[in-house]
Amino acid sequence: MKKKLLIISLLTMFMVTAVNASDIKLDTEKLHEITASTKVLQSSTLQIKEGIDKDSVYFLKLEARSQRGSQIITAFLDKKTGAIYFGNGYDKEGNIMAFPKDINIIKEGVAFSYGNGKKEIYLVTDPECPYCTKFEKATEGKLGDYTVHVIFYPLPFHKKAPAMIEWIMQAKSDVEKRERLINIAFKKSTEYQSLIKDTKKPFQYSTSTQEVVRKSLKAVQELGTQGTPTTYDAEFNKIPWVNLVKLAPQANPVQK
Repeated sequence: MKKKLLIISLLTMFMVTAVNASDIKLDTEKLHEITASTKVLQSSTLQIKEGIDKDSVYFLKLEARSQRGSQIITAFLDKKTGAIYFGNGYDKEGNIMAFPKDINIIKEGVAFSYGNGKKEIYLVTDPECPYCTKFEKATEGKLGDYTVHVIFYPLPFHKKAPAMIEWIMQAKSDVEKRERLINIAFKKSTEYQSLIKDTKKPFQYSTSTQEVVRKSLKAVQELGTQGTPTTYDAEFNKIPWVNLVKLAPQANPVQK
């Protein structure tokens, strides 16, 4: 299953095309019918979120759940044979077929924003992730042309991430939240540890931070994010973050 998900993740780097306006969206009753008639979809780890009638097949948007969390995948159900194929489909121009993203869900998932550039990007990040730290160091002083919207994705195997996020979100302003994120990345700040009451139990968010994380995770699911860090442009198209380093103009560096 991991190998299949990796292939799906790599395929999403290609161009994406939304479903056609002429395609018929499946109603709840039809989705239940498909689930009932397709054995593999009756698994407790899979749930149909949306479906599109595309002539000879049903194009399905599925939520796949595991101990490491949940993610959105796509599948195609052959109407004639009942066979189901997990992965991506392509139109005749070679673009990956995709469901339209819910803009409101993504924007509501923004924990905070920084910068005042005219261009917008969305950053999905985990403060404990070493690759996210690499992102922060590589982009230091190079995103002056951007406004960056931060969406948190605390990976299940990063046990310190929840406390880090709580500490960041307790800051009074977006500027201070950004500074705390940078302090973790550059200075390896451990101030967040004062919030941990019992190291043997899962960290408990405050009510306000819990709501922020809940919305962030919904945005992550809507975007189809596979890992951190991941960046998207203003139209929510996935873009390699290394390209930001190459294309963005220099700005004042973060003081460490």
